[in-house]
Amino acid sequence: MKKSMIVFAFMAMVLLTNCSTTEEGVSVARVYNTECSHALRGAALTDSEDGDAGEMPQMEVKLTREGDIISGEIVNYPIGCSHGELYVDCQQTGKRLDVRVREKTDGDGIRTNCICWVNVYFTLFDVEGDTFLLTLDGQDMGEVSLK
Repeated sequence: MKKSMIVFAFMAMVLLTNCSTTEEGVSVARVYNTECSHALRGAALTDSEDGDAGEMPQMEVKLTREGDIISGEIVNYPIGCSHGELYVDCQQTGKRLDVRVREKTDGDGIRTNCICWVNVYFTLFDVEGDTFLLTLDGQDMGEVSLK
């Protein structure tokens, strides 16, 4: 009986130790997006007869800090009209804050020649500092200060 109690205590300690480990770095939560708007088909994205390309909305990134939490909003993010569920990855290296929007795909491979724009909302935790060099999907978005 005493031996089984020792084994049980050891197993409980191992389980609790595994559960208490935390990942370091920025974490992302509460990711959601709006429905598609301003859809343009492939023909509208190329030059038309009068030389004008289809009008594309201006993309904008907004970050707001409240204590240790940063709320993010990407306005007019371009994505395929038949996109899957979106999620956000974020990495911080020094002052560089890399944000990437990704799509969970079901592997069906169905894509349309259509682009629409969505607003993507997310929350960042464990971001260090008040000034960042922001990139979105590898594109330099400039310096951001949350002071």
